[in-house]
Amino acid sequence: MEESFHIQWHITSLCNLRCLHCYQEEFSKERDLGKEDLKKVSENLLSTLRDWGRRACIHLTGGEPFLKPELLPLLSHLEISPEVEELGIITNGLFLNEELLTKLISFSKLKKIKISLDGANAETNDSIRGKGVFSKVIHSLNRVKGKYPFEIILMFTVMRGNFRELPDFLKLSQELGVNGFIIERFIPWGRGRERMEEVLTRDDWNEFVELLCNLFSIEDKNLLLTFQAFQVIFKKEGSELLGAPCVLGKDGLCILPNGDILPCRRFPIPIGNLLKDSLKMIWEESELLIFLGKKENLKGKCGECEWKECRGCRSLAFALTGDYLSEDPHCWHT
Repeated sequence: MEESFHIQWHITSLCNLRCLHCYQEEFSKERDLGKEDLKKVSENLLSTLRDWGRRACIHLTGGEPFLKPELLPLLSHLEISPEVEELGIITNGLFLNEELLTKLISFSKLKKIKISLDGANAETNDSIRGKGVFSKVIHSLNRVKGKYPFEIILMFTVMRGNFRELPDFLKLSQELGVNGFIIERFIPWGRGRERMEEVLTRDDWNEFVELLCNLFSIEDKNLLLTFQAFQVIFKKEGSELLGAPCVLGKDGLCILPNGDILPCRRFPIPIGNLLKDSLKMIWEESELLIFLGKKENLKGKCGECEWKECRGCRSLAFALTGDYLSEDPHCWHT
């Protein structure tokens, strides 16, 4: 059986925060789809999954997804669809009250709630996400913890100003009783273009990976070379580190609030729109995806590298050089 297809669906651009590293630059609901168009997009997805004989893990996000009135009806529609294996929500965590959580537990496929937190303390986090956000998120986590059947996962975007807090963030996450956290690099798009100085250098990324190795007793950092992101999961027997390879053009995509498809949320080149074209056609006929799928098209050391399955981070290359074919600026491999 084929692995799950992963979809990150941004159902709105509307957000109550203005985080400094945000990949959005527009925060209104002008381009958001209404109920009927959301259903058209979902049916497009589901029909393609049926044709492929695959099931999907779909994470709904924004903006802030809990500001979208159509969120619960969309969850209801996806909940009853056999093509949907699992649902998740990515949120800033500021709207998780008892009334809302009571509604969410009615969706049996809604397994994960992912909450953004970008520092091990209020000073660091709030310098990125806004004054008072850290304490509000902690309050929300305490409200959810142990009372609802969701996996709670923190989302930690590493930047120059916070990446050395990894050990403290690990400790905080354990103390909060969450199920783990996901580590992603800051890639400067949207508002983030104004904070280029916060992008990790190659040496920073190398240092960060060495931090991971020290925390999880990994002797050879090259074992982590091809991963673009990481997830830490907490188990009774201890913490486990998982690596996430790039999904671009392989087993995942991103949907924007207007129905546009991106290969990855941090790779801002639309390859189609689900209100106009079938996902099957977009995915199977996209010249961009076909071109990026051929390692020999990559430039510099990425095109010559012996790690055949690795293509580096095309999003990072694009953001920092303007050329998505250039070599991965963070890769330390020679």
